[in-house]
Amino acid sequence: MHYLPDTEEQDAAAERYWPDGFKQVIRDEVGRAIRLKLQEQRLGHIYERRYRDKYPDAGQFASRIAEIVIIGAENGADDGFEVIFNAFLTESRLPKIAKYAVYLWPNIFSQKIMHRIRNAVAFDYRKDETFKYAHNVGYRTEYSKFDDFINQIASMITTSVINGTDDMLARIYSAFLNRQPLPPARRNPKRLKVY
Repeated sequence: MHYLPDTEEQDAAAERYWPDGFKQVIRDEVGRAIRLKLQEQRLGHIYERRYRDKYPDAGQFASRIAEIVIIGAENGADDGFEVIFNAFLTESRLPKIAKYAVYLWPNIFSQKIMHRIRNAVAFDYRKDETFKYAHNVGYRTEYSKFDDFINQIASMITTSVINGTDDMLARIYSAFLNRQPLPPARRNPKRLKVY
């Protein structure tokens, strides 16, 4: 029994991407929250001591930090989907994605933000045929309703977004402490449906 349909003929006809409209919600929500937190915190002393020659002013320095954190959040979502796809491919139960026990400053994830991200992921993947197939073939016993299955996945991805944010914040703080440039941050390419 395979949890993923054989779509080789369909995939050969055209490249298809996994839904990622939820990433705009991540950009909006995480971006708004991190910018607000960075305004509350004065980073001027760090900027003046270590980054003045690389950024024209403290505002641009803070904007770059915000952009790096947003990319970390988006890439965290991608990491979560890799865990889920691996479960599909190995015909395993959905694993637990544990939240980190201690969050770095700033903890930007209010219940409202987490709810919006969860809803956006569920909205995108509720319509996806691969996830419907995976539920019907491999996960119906554990999740009798498809919505329960999708909501579990959306919660897992939300946790991965939080963890990705913390991972990136840790890299930023490491750069501060070690007097290094801000860490590079690159978005992952859009994910092709190759499973």
